[in-house]
Amino acid sequence: MKVLVTGFEPWDKWDRNPSGEVAEELDGQSVCGAQVVSAVLPVVYGEDTRIVLPLIDNHRPNVVLSLGLGGSTCLNIERVAINLKQDDRPIVADGPAAYFATIPTRRICEAIQAAGVPARLSYHAGTFLCNHIMYSVLHHSYLDGRDPICGFIHVPPTPDLVGAEGGSSSSMSLQKIQEGVVLAIENLITQQK
Repeated sequence: MKVLVTGFEPWDKWDRNPSGEVAEELDGQSVCGAQVVSAVLPVVYGEDTRIVLPLIDNHRPNVVLSLGLGGSTCLNIERVAINLKQDDRPIVADGPAAYFATIPTRRICEAIQAAGVPARLSYHAGTFLCNHIMYSVLHHSYLDGRDPICGFIHVPPTPDLVGAEGGSSSSMSLQKIQEGVVLAIENLITQQK
């Protein structure tokens, strides 16, 4: 079995991005016997998919789990990706209005919470690149006729990132973020077996 995990590079005011750091840390590891392959994506429309879609085609993963930095206080397990960019244009012309994540979002959220990692369900991934990659991966999988389990988790900033901006928002340690992501992967792998 194979799992593709993606995260993003630093962007905007952030000099680090915990989503990319977790993806890098997991690259090459084995989780429940599944090989993890990871990629850190640029925060540029089109460049993200230029990298990730060939990875899906080449590696044929059973699970694709994308990560991105959000502003919440916990891990947000995203349920829906919409066919909309920030500039009101569709991600895919004539594509479906939305795709539901194919990961069991509620079960994953509950497993993460049961382990003591703050998590919640979220009902759409926004309109920036996190939504873009989630929608694009789900659309690609649909067109390809394959059935990998695809989903997205927004991760909160780490304490050092919050401290750099004056400490006005909540945070989570990188270790706790990674623990939650690994729990999600373990849950997905055991579902596949």
